[in-house]
Amino acid sequence: MKKYNDNIDMIITAVGRLGYLNLLTYSIDKYTTYSYKIYIVTDVRNEKEEQFFKELENYYKKYENIFIVESKNKDDDRDGFAPCSVDGRMVGKPSFYKSAAYETGIENSNGKYVCLLDYDVVFLNKWTEHIIPLTENHFFVSAMWRGDLNIARDQFFIYERKKFDDVGLIPDCSIGDTTGNVTHFAQNNNLPFYICENSSTHGDTSLRARHILNLVNGEQIFINDIPFLYHYGRGSAREPELYERWIKVVGDYLEINE
Repeated sequence: MKKYNDNIDMIITAVGRLGYLNLLTYSIDKYTTYSYKIYIVTDVRNEKEEQFFKELENYYKKYENIFIVESKNKDDDRDGFAPCSVDGRMVGKPSFYKSAAYETGIENSNGKYVCLLDYDVVFLNKWTEHIIPLTENHFFVSAMWRGDLNIARDQFFIYERKKFDDVGLIPDCSIGDTTGNVTHFAQNNNLPFYICENSSTHGDTSLRARHILNLVNGEQIFINDIPFLYHYGRGSAREPELYERWIKVVGDYLEINE
């Protein structure tokens, strides 16, 4: 029987802008009360990405539970599109690159729980005591749902590794987008899963009145009526002033700027 380490493996894909990662890893440390390891996975396909990889290694070298991992993806057609292998939906190549990065992180870790995270999210409150129990009776827990694609999304996506290993599953981009395959597996096999309340356009936009962070963009995610996560969205493509706004507002909230 395969043995797993008793921790949460946080798998984060990154494509530049160290400031997002700095805030996210700080918030993980501040609000995560369960043992965890962080795997930051990034493409290394050219000189610029190699420099970023080295920057990450240097910045996080003092942390014993943060690992910088080179993604197995070597394709670099960022403007191209390709069909998902099962449903044929055309998606941008970066979705496949992100999925490959997640796979790399999952394959290089061995924790009891796997938590996929966008790098432009930040934790707002303690969350593990609310989320971890849900993974016992649910196949996975996700921050958001895409009704038009009929899939759970991967901005925050956590599951008990053994449940996926037992059926030979790993989140990929074969149906709709990343994590679409595991959503459809759960639906086809009548396995319950949990979608958190959120203020996205696919969730409940009235919850935006309860946003903690003073930001125009993004959505807030709730568990047991507690706001525990904020997702900025399009992090790598945000204009410099919006990126700096995120750094300032989130830094203030986490009391980093004091």
